[in-house]
Amino acid sequence: MNPCTDMPHKPPSKFSRAVRQTLHWLVADAALDDPLESLGETRYLLCHARRLHESMSRLPPADEGNRRCLVVGSWGLEVPFLAGKLGWSDVTCIAAPHGRPRELQRRTRPHPNESGQYEFTLLEHDIESGPLPLESDGFGLVVFWGCLEHLRHDPEFSLYELNRVTAPGGTLSLVTDNAISFQATHSVLRGHPMPMRLHWPASEGHWRLYTPKEIEDLALGTGWGVEVLTTIVADPPVYWRWWKQWLFKRLVRDLRQGFGLPEPFWNAFVLAHATKVGSPTRSYPAWLYKDDKIRQLKIEMLELVSRQEPARLAS
Repeated sequence: MNPCTDMPHKPPSKFSRAVRQTLHWLVADAALDDPLESLGETRYLLCHARRLHESMSRLPPADEGNRRCLVVGSWGLEVPFLAGKLGWSDVTCIAAPHGRPRELQRRTRPHPNESGQYEFTLLEHDIESGPLPLESDGFGLVVFWGCLEHLRHDPEFSLYELNRVTAPGGTLSLVTDNAISFQATHSVLRGHPMPMRLHWPASEGHWRLYTPKEIEDLALGTGWGVEVLTTIVADPPVYWRWWKQWLFKRLVRDLRQGFGLPEPFWNAFVLAHATKVGSPTRSYPAWLYKDDKIRQLKIEMLELVSRQEPARLAS
């Protein structure tokens, strides 16, 4: 998660008891009493409190045989919760490089309300630039939140590489924006633009939003078995009377079911939990890649792996 991007204007003014229990591991308790005065990293975490709570509360605790966890797109915000609450004592975070990528760095993250200190490894690496400089079959848990929608060159490759570095039977937790949420569906039917931003040449924009079915296809095509596929966090409301919202949802639900689609997945974010069930593979789904691009991607991937595999083995 990058606190510098995609931040709502202001955090909620109140938090439920369950959300507060999660935030206890992320921000100082005093910040919850006056969230509108929060700044920087604390403000980011409070703005995304519900998504963080619903995502974190579903994560599995560490297994005795493997306490290694990989967090993609993070500078270590989640480390106290992962290490202190769930027992993932060996955490590696991958962050987008600022300037020239550096070697593995050892960092420390303090508990915001207690005396605990949690060490973790930070790696600055562009996950679309090539294979991860990590050994295969190493991590018991991979956290992949808020990243997929930012990838523009070869999104499937990220899931391929994450499968490679995950231990057999390890878990992938993926969260991304939902392309068919209540707000997105309402926007499309009214002829309004989809809620995404295309920036050039900056990479912070949402280059593509995914449906739950597309997330399932990408996971199955790269060697994962999907265990959980749902949506979380209700969208900001459309300012109708309650009966108009109810009628809209009822009509769209009936239409989707008429075409054999599953439940509407109304909420703002797709959440998927997948288990590594096989070696990493590629399927290049036609809805994501054009034929010419598929052919070129296959060539580039084979060349890239052939060049970097000897270096990885030597290290």
